[in-house]
Amino acid sequence: MNLAMLAGCGVPLSTPATNYNTPVTLQGQVFASRNYMAGAIVKVYETQPNGVAANGIYTGTAKLLTTVTANTTGGWSTTDLSCSSPDQIYVTAEAGVPYPSGQNSTSLANNPNSLMMTAIGDCSILSSATNTNNITSIVTNEASTVAAVWALRNFISLNGTTVNITSSATNYGGTNGVGTPTNFAGLAHAFLNANNLSPYKIGNFQQYTSGAATGANGGLVPVQELNSLAYAQYLCTIGSDGTTSGNFSYCTTLYRLATPPDGTVPTNSLQALLNIARNPANNAIDILNFTLTPIPLSGQKGSQQINAGVYVPALTDFGTLTKDWSVAIYYLPGYGATSNGQGSSVPEYVTIDANDDVYFSNPNASSSSTAGNIVALTSSGQSLWTSATDTTKLLQPRAIAADASGNIWVVAGGTTAATAFVQQTSAATGATVRQYPSTSNTLYGVAVDSLGNVWYDSNTTTGQNLHELLRNGSAYTEATFAAPPSSPTYQLLQIRPDSNNNIWIAGYNTTKAATVYFPNTGTATAPTYATALMFASLPGASSTYGMTTDAAGNAYAVTNGASGGIFKTTVTGTGKAAVLTPTKVAANPAAASRFMDIDGAGSIWYMDGTTGTNLYQYLPSNGTTNSYYPCYNAGTSTGTGTATSTVQTCTTGISTRMDLAVDSTGSIWVASYGNSGGGRMVQILGLAAPTVPLKSLGKPGVMP
Repeated sequence: MNLAMLAGCGVPLSTPATNYNTPVTLQGQVFASRNYMAGAIVKVYETQPNGVAANGIYTGTAKLLTTVTANTTGGWSTTDLSCSSPDQIYVTAEAGVPYPSGQNSTSLANNPNSLMMTAIGDCSILSSATNTNNITSIVTNEASTVAAVWALRNFISLNGTTVNITSSATNYGGTNGVGTPTNFAGLAHAFLNANNLSPYKIGNFQQYTSGAATGANGGLVPVQELNSLAYAQYLCTIGSDGTTSGNFSYCTTLYRLATPPDGTVPTNSLQALLNIARNPANNAIDILNFTLTPIPLSGQKGSQQINAGVYVPALTDFGTLTKDWSVAIYYLPGYGATSNGQGSSVPEYVTIDANDDVYFSNPNASSSSTAGNIVALTSSGQSLWTSATDTTKLLQPRAIAADASGNIWVVAGGTTAATAFVQQTSAATGATVRQYPSTSNTLYGVAVDSLGNVWYDSNTTTGQNLHELLRNGSAYTEATFAAPPSSPTYQLLQIRPDSNNNIWIAGYNTTKAATVYFPNTGTATAPTYATALMFASLPGASSTYGMTTDAAGNAYAVTNGASGGIFKTTVTGTGKAAVLTPTKVAANPAAASRFMDIDGAGSIWYMDGTTGTNLYQYLPSNGTTNSYYPCYNAGTSTGTGTATSTVQTCTTGISTRMDLAVDSTGSIWVASYGNSGGGRMVQILGLAAPTVPLKSLGKPGVMP
């Protein structure tokens, strides 16, 4: 096939043209794995910005551009297309006759259960073919379907076999594919994520993103896990063991396993996969066992993994940690390194800007006496920049925050006046703009409010340990308060301004824990802070690292220990008359909770900092807590599809976590600093609800 690379798909600084009309022939093939899917009905769609956000999902109607029928080799072609950026193109393939391996005919029947898709990308694909024939070719099979569904799960709504991919106008494509503080690019970025797993032109999973040969240049993809998911759909594509025409018993099994609790039974294979992606822990072990069904018509009596050619290597076991089908890309130690800046070493804290660019504070080791810097990635994990490693001052970069004015703020946790400061860094280049000294040391948390003021704190219990850098244009000065916000008995850790610019902080002490509140006695646009800090004592042990707020102005904190739990703190009244009421709303399964975040559907996400433990999701709507541990396993040793061992399992991928953040695609970015050989920067695709990524906009718990 003649192939063209995807261009203008919402990468930062891309500026695709607006309208595209047919100069390129769009052609493709539909496969059952690597075998022909003859007679499939192929539909080409254009995404639309009419999605309605509810419960973490966008529901709307896409635009059908054309419908064609695949020939006996699964091939199809069309030149009758016209669409506009920032719309995205994707194709679906309904039904078809699956041909057995190596055959051009079959006694099998058309399979109405089969529904597959390929996420292509920006409409600029219609003018970007690089070959002389102006042809862009794509592949549609189970691998392309898994990639699309897991990356786009929050943007897909089904109506029978019609696959609608939409988003709200404010989370669609930003400006020329680049997010802004008022218009984000979640949908465009989700298409990039799909192509990170399986590029639209090849129809199989790649070991490293962007086709990289090693982890130094690309993120590690869990090929074994993805192959298992694709094989589960492949069994339904074939229908059964192939001995009886029209037998679709494998689809019946897949539908049963993919029916969510209190949900409806799927009616096609794509709906089944979408259910698994949205409920990754539901029947997870049984689904894994289903993927061990031998290849149909192979005569093979053992498990399918030893048969070359059909989604191998694949998992034979989840291992000791993974119990769900969440999918993560791992950016390994050293990723992002430059000639003067260290790559991923000990990434501890993370923030995301309006364009879903991701920034990790990155000391060289967990000791406070080592050099540090910032590593910046694009929404799809490409290296954006790496700041110069500071060997003299930025010795322990801790919490990090993005503002709406192109700055990244990081606090230095040094114990001396020279090494305890707030650093202002250019989000565009990584260059240091200025370092602001502090009267406190061992600085810890940092946040930016909706006016661009920078709040930071210290984890000491002496002196004033909450500070504000007051913004005036491009200048920042240390603020003074009518009532100094001292907190002598608590170390102050994670900070979260709410939508009214009240300041909430996690209060830590070796013997007690508190939700800390600094009330704004003015308005959101003209705040005043004339009342000292207020405290809501949280029953249980210490270790109150994390804090987040919701759309209604309530705060959530997590405490550890036998009496620990998840606490919701409400506030009634204002100023000195404010009353804080903490309520324990759930138990906390984590032994060592750390920082927290909230997604666009109001789910609370937090880490367990202990090695070999889960990521947790608390749902305030029903009071339940879910746990996840995404598979870590490349699946191949050379990237050629050759199995590395007889038993393929997931291993430890995330260790000693401190911080996480959710972007406008619903991906969760995790700073995993304690892994053997160095820290990892981890993207868990689409597990959360799409979120307004820039915290300084003051829109917690809101879908873009």
